[in-house]
Amino acid sequence: MTGGKAGPGATTAALALGLSWPGPVLLVDADGAGGDMVPGMLPGRVGTERGLLSWLVATRRHTVMEAAQVLAEHVVLLPEAPAVWLMPGVQHGGQSQPLTSGGWERLARVLEREPGVAGRDVIVDTGRLSSGACWPVLAVADQVLLAVRPTARSVQGARGVAGQLREHLGDLAHVRLLICGAGEYRARDVSQQLGVAVAGALPADRAAAAVLTEGAGAGMRSLKRSKLLRAAANVAAELVAAGAGAGADAATGGAVLT
Repeated sequence: MTGGKAGPGATTAALALGLSWPGPVLLVDADGAGGDMVPGMLPGRVGTERGLLSWLVATRRHTVMEAAQVLAEHVVLLPEAPAVWLMPGVQHGGQSQPLTSGGWERLARVLEREPGVAGRDVIVDTGRLSSGACWPVLAVADQVLLAVRPTARSVQGARGVAGQLREHLGDLAHVRLLICGAGEYRARDVSQQLGVAVAGALPADRAAAAVLTEGAGAGMRSLKRSKLLRAAANVAAELVAAGAGAGADAATGGAVLT
């Protein structure tokens, strides 16, 4: 899951999809500038002993298979959603050096070799794309979702992201749009302007989005009933039904979605 300038909130969309996924899922916060998943979902409840950085340190001499086997030791369990594992990322850009100097490649090798980590599909929030973004992970993803609001400003930002993706990935064959919120354009118009097919749409739902990314209090039951998560469940079901990428195994998971 990625987004561009004036984007509608790729992190919100990634969390909504993860909480609505029809099966076990691993959410990876791969925003090299500092992620928002933990502050939004588990504010003040997660230390530095779990996450991407702790996993990289613990597996610096491991084989790819060994690194995959211990990944579960560095995730955070969501009490409100037992089917969801969350791997925290860095808190700010100053911590990203281990990732940009080989960490992204190691994570990509693990996800490529073990696409169903402990039988779980994987959703990766890439954050804003840059030269230090998790490009190796994007390269092995079964599908890349580009979040875009149907407005002129957001479409312009998404056009720049699409250009970056084409440059790094070679083409946009695995890229699809996730239309988020409302605007002056129809989804069909956005797709035509960007030359990318639409995977689905999520409505504007400020209350639910605040729970996911601002730490606003709300029970999981009421969150599940929100417009945002109901729509996300439909999108997630469509992605799973479509296979979510070549080689995905419907029985054991295995899709890597960024």
